[in-house]
Amino acid sequence: MTPTDAAEVASHARADGPVGVVVDICVACGSTSPGSPDGLRLHDALAAACAGDPSVAVRAVDCLAVCDRPVTLAFRALGRWSYVVGDVPASGAVTDVIAAAKAVSRSPHGVPPMAERPSFFRKGVIGRLPPEPVSLAEGSDKAHA
Repeated sequence: MTPTDAAEVASHARADGPVGVVVDICVACGSTSPGSPDGLRLHDALAAACAGDPSVAVRAVDCLAVCDRPVTLAFRALGRWSYVVGDVPASGAVTDVIAAAKAVSRSPHGVPPMAERPSFFRKGVIGRLPPEPVSLAEGSDKAHA
């Protein structure tokens, strides 16, 4: 996560509630049906469902480079582990994606218990990334230690 990305994730946090979660969705993913790609359809449905919920921000991403695992999304929250998850159902997954995002948010480290992860999250994890270092200089020093 770049400093700009970290600031964007932080801007979605609520002052009166849990840390906000950004759900990045590949909108180029999965063109199995005529019309919009599956990822774009999931993005649009999720964005509409989360419009009144400041704890979950939804963002379209042109490509997450996981083309063999559509639909792919990422859960990111400041100070939490980030996840990249593939094979997300394009339809009928909105409630599960919101539940997964909130599970990441509730966890103090961003790693929710397996029991709080919907099926697509338990089975589709491609990778996870550690939380952003306090400073990039600190992070790079530790990498070389």
